[in-house]
Amino acid sequence: MENAADALQMAAAVLIFVLALTIAINSFGQAREVAQVVLDYNDREYESTYVENNGSTKRIVGLESIIPSIFKAYRENYRIVFENMPSDFYLYEMKNEDGDFEKITEIDMETGTRLGTDEQKLKFIMALLYGEKIEDYYNENFNDIYHDMELKSGIHLKKEGIYDIMKTWKFEESIGVYYQEQASGENNITTPGVGTNTADSSVPETNMTEKRVITYTKI
Repeated sequence: MENAADALQMAAAVLIFVLALTIAINSFGQAREVAQVVLDYNDREYESTYVENNGSTKRIVGLESIIPSIFKAYRENYRIVFENMPSDFYLYEMKNEDGDFEKITEIDMETGTRLGTDEQKLKFIMALLYGEKIEDYYNENFNDIYHDMELKSGIHLKKEGIYDIMKTWKFEESIGVYYQEQASGENNITTPGVGTNTADSSVPETNMTEKRVITYTKI
């Protein structure tokens, strides 16, 4: 009789263990699904800032779409180009090999600046966006950033940021792709799904670095 009672207790313990294990597995599964939903949602938000899923790579946008795209230039290998702009338009000035300052009208963190660290790049982008008003959005002084950029990277920032310059403008946004190893001109830029790059190169395509270009044409 005593053995039967012990057996029942062992069976009950095993049943409780299996039940608890099943609940734990289900809980982990649900947690993973929730996390995946959150990640997918964030991805959709991130992607939808620059292209709508409508079979086209062009749309009419304002500054609210341009600012997230500029942050892509900071975080990823993006190039931001502005076209059909006023004749006096430029984003910043950078010292060339002759010691002269050139007016720069596009954003390319890989080739368009001499900034090394992510912190420097972020300060540069924030100053580019907000100019002297940077302290309203970022805990840095514009004059400190200006002198640091001038001294270390040969960059002259503008006091008026993109936010104030473009806040009422509208643009046609288009997206293109090219390979950095074949960057010899505009003919190398292609739109996704509309052919491939035909420029000659000794670098195998699988080893090339793909670069996205977002062009904003003022309308």
